[in-house]
Amino acid sequence: MSIDLKTCSTTGLTTIMSNARRKGGPEAQAARLAAALELQDRERRTHADPVAGACLGTILLMDQCRLEETGQGRKSNRSRQAIRNHGEIGFMTLVARGQSAGSGFELLLAGGLGVCTIEYLVVAHFDRFPDDAVEAAKARLNAHGIPLPNGCITDTQLLSTL
Repeated sequence: MSIDLKTCSTTGLTTIMSNARRKGGPEAQAARLAAALELQDRERRTHADPVAGACLGTILLMDQCRLEETGQGRKSNRSRQAIRNHGEIGFMTLVARGQSAGSGFELLLAGGLGVCTIEYLVVAHFDRFPDDAVEAAKARLNAHGIPLPNGCITDTQLLSTL
């Protein structure tokens, strides 16, 4: 029996994510990722700017991963404050340009959600961000073995075409 994630409540999606993390294994990880992507996509669809909405979805996923890891319902208040100060795109640019992976990146990576990170969104929507932010995000994703979004070319691939 499969569950239609599109009709699942937000609480249902987070329950699927938690149960899958506890269960482990490739099928559970696939279910966890599908539920996370649906949660992120809901935010994308409800926001006037889909990229900004996906950013807000990522913040929700960071909160969920923190809850699963620590058992504490602490929110990503610093990220939310940075969004209030700089807007979603400005915040995403700052995150991508960061000298090291932030705690949100580490939480999502530990939770098996590397393709839900801010860095992944920056690379996926490279036309919305400064080149240096995109390159820094690509480097961080590559360093952690996260495949780049479809349509993105790596420096190695670029050099092999020359």
